[in-house]
Amino acid sequence: MSDVKTLGVVGAGPMGQGIAQIGLQAGLDVVLYDLNREALENSAAQMFGFIEKLEGKGKLDPGATDSAKARLALANGIEDFAPCEAVIEAIIERLEPKQKLFAQLEGVLAPDAIIASNTSSLSVAEIAAGCSSKDRICGLHFFNPVPLMRLVEVVVAPGTSQAVADRAVALSHTIGKDPVVVKDGPGFLVNLQGRAYTQEGLQVVQEGVTDPATLDRIMRDAMNFRMGPFELMDLTGIDINYPASTYIYEGYQHDPRLKTTTLHALMFNSGDFGRKTGAGFYKYADGAGAVTESRAASANPPSFSPKIGESSADLDALAADVGWFEGNDVTLIAPIGEDCSSACARLGLDPKATVAVDCTARSNMHLTVMAAPGGGAMAAQVANWLRSKGFKVEQIKDSAGFVLQRVLGMIANLGCELAQIGVGKPEDIDLAMKLAQNYPKGPIEIADWLGLEKLHTIMRTLQEISGSDRYRPSLWLRRRALLGLSAYVAD
Repeated sequence: MSDVKTLGVVGAGPMGQGIAQIGLQAGLDVVLYDLNREALENSAAQMFGFIEKLEGKGKLDPGATDSAKARLALANGIEDFAPCEAVIEAIIERLEPKQKLFAQLEGVLAPDAIIASNTSSLSVAEIAAGCSSKDRICGLHFFNPVPLMRLVEVVVAPGTSQAVADRAVALSHTIGKDPVVVKDGPGFLVNLQGRAYTQEGLQVVQEGVTDPATLDRIMRDAMNFRMGPFELMDLTGIDINYPASTYIYEGYQHDPRLKTTTLHALMFNSGDFGRKTGAGFYKYADGAGAVTESRAASANPPSFSPKIGESSADLDALAADVGWFEGNDVTLIAPIGEDCSSACARLGLDPKATVAVDCTARSNMHLTVMAAPGGGAMAAQVANWLRSKGFKVEQIKDSAGFVLQRVLGMIANLGCELAQIGVGKPEDIDLAMKLAQNYPKGPIEIADWLGLEKLHTIMRTLQEISGSDRYRPSLWLRRRALLGLSAYVAD
């Protein structure tokens, strides 16, 4: 139970309005302020309209609208926040105005009142730098639209006291949110963790492995992501996700795991920001969307009698599904983290007669095939044959880790790194990404689902083949993989 009875909100834009609305719906007294009085009054009217609609639908108790009107006070200045036990700032996303506001609030509020920022990117510690009582300052990062999104990140800066963090969590529960406690840092948890999905997708496409539509289909069809990374970037806006990626990369001292691509920069510089401009990675003229369907089998698929090029439980299971017997038409392999070229060289196989199959999502009836240079025609025939057996199949160019292993590996590895450096607990990392980004599994869940030994192999192999520390395994992952432990085992 929260000790906050009167909640202050500074800023009557969409975020501030949403925070004030859920405070009213939770039965709190709310003080709302904005420098623009007209905007403040319009925000109040919109809030009451939303609450009235919810009351009319039976989602709020009878009389909720009248009660909300009685409990909302429109402030004339900062001094009107004096009765508040907590104030949440939701003003312009610039450091100097926030610092000035926090200093003003310190002079008005009771010594034990919480002062919180809804910043999505700025350091809470830096916002609090000029304050005399840093222990009562934290972040409460809500997601838009506030009344609908369940997650709130409770951001703990170095100076934030445990008592204030606990009170902020209790307040979040009171206003109907699911809080996760995260450490202050660039991107906090959600925006930091979200880099892996989009930026590895960008890296795969920049390498020429496949195109955005195919990669998006793989992530949707194979793993049930609601959107592929390119659909997601077009939706949020490349004018938003490119600067965020750059800010987080610089904030984490140019960690290669967080580096974006020249393709991303090119899209940003072109002004093709996605849905808002009518074009991004996809075209949106006349209401057209980004979603494309996977290919169906042709009317006369070829018949194959493959042989297994390397003993593999994945291929044994696929053979049982498809019902093939050992033959000599084509050699199938199922590499983990490896490209087809490397596997052919290692095993002494003919690259023109060898096709690599990613069975990671076989249980979801999804496969990806690829071949070494010169083997594309054979891979296309194998893909069509497997489609005739009921699988959704995508063909890509040769790539260490295919697509699915790479993208899932980066998501899971970054999740393990966030646990390692204390950004959040493993369970909170999962919850945050499922609530804020609609992930079908959280990053740590993906790690355990893949298997830590397999995940560790994927990342080490990607690092070896690419020569890039972009793929270096997190120490959290490495230690648990070597010991046969779950990714959820704490230190």
